[in-house]
Amino acid sequence: MINIALDVMGGDDAPDINIDGAYDALGNIKDLHLILVGPESVITGKTAVWDDGRKNRVEIVDAPSVISPAEHPVQALRKKKDSSIVIGAGLVRSKKADAFISAGSSGALLAAGQLLVGRIKGVMRTPLTAMMPTIKGFSLFLDCGANVDAKPEWLSQYARMGTIYMQKVQGCPDPVVKLVNLGVEEDKGNALTKEAHALLRDTAGINYKGFVESRDVMLGEADIVVADAFTGNAIIKSIEGTSSVLMSVIKEVLKSSLFTKFGALLIARPLKRRMKDFNAAQCGGAVLLGLDGCIVKCHGNASRVDISIAIEKTCKYVQEDVNGLIKEAFAD
Repeated sequence: MINIALDVMGGDDAPDINIDGAYDALGNIKDLHLILVGPESVITGKTAVWDDGRKNRVEIVDAPSVISPAEHPVQALRKKKDSSIVIGAGLVRSKKADAFISAGSSGALLAAGQLLVGRIKGVMRTPLTAMMPTIKGFSLFLDCGANVDAKPEWLSQYARMGTIYMQKVQGCPDPVVKLVNLGVEEDKGNALTKEAHALLRDTAGINYKGFVESRDVMLGEADIVVADAFTGNAIIKSIEGTSSVLMSVIKEVLKSSLFTKFGALLIARPLKRRMKDFNAAQCGGAVLLGLDGCIVKCHGNASRVDISIAIEKTCKYVQEDVNGLIKEAFAD
């Protein structure tokens, strides 16, 4: 059985979406055992109506407190040791759970991963990953929020860990790696970028193909996009903001007259189908790579389906022993 711990109280619509997502995942994955972490009375009340087939593969671990996104991450970990994030990360550290999934506070989850679970020996820093939709499919983006200041060696390690993840979890046999830069010419970039570029060219086990500009990320030119967290986070949020504005403008135009409303009816179905291809939730949550255990962050506004898919992808991560492969790769 695969033992996955789930933070029932994480996210905007907790606990319902987490418990509903857990229910769906248990129905889809027969060798899954879930540890639901949160207030015992809440979880018991909501799972009481479950059929025995699912209920028998669930364990409840009481965690009465919740860390909110507004709280200082490290201080909250120290003060709220009975919180769902602290207890969930503790289950991974003690090897009682193969992984912990949460849609709760990003800062607290990152801190819990670093302080409570710890890094794999040889891993300098653990990057936060994100699967970014592109015109060709999806690209793995890392680091997108964990380490704002980076060193060239860290970026090289990100590429190595990302390659293992893409091969084993996302089924990409020889992922192309590119480094974010403000141009594709060899002489472009700051000191970090130039040094990282030279190091990545000599890094064994990765398919490195040079630079990619931020404007080309969504063209799918790389399967793995490497950057320091400051740059990575800025790019991702810029893409999210631009996408949101474009969608608002398109909706405004389509509703502007009877003629455009008729046109909207004609394109609604194929547009909806195409937009599903850009739903990053179908790739699972964001994994904090390089930890001595698996920690997965889901978006705060995750849906029932998003949670179920995150559980499914995390099971794949565990089954393929991604952590074991990273340990092997960094053993020297």
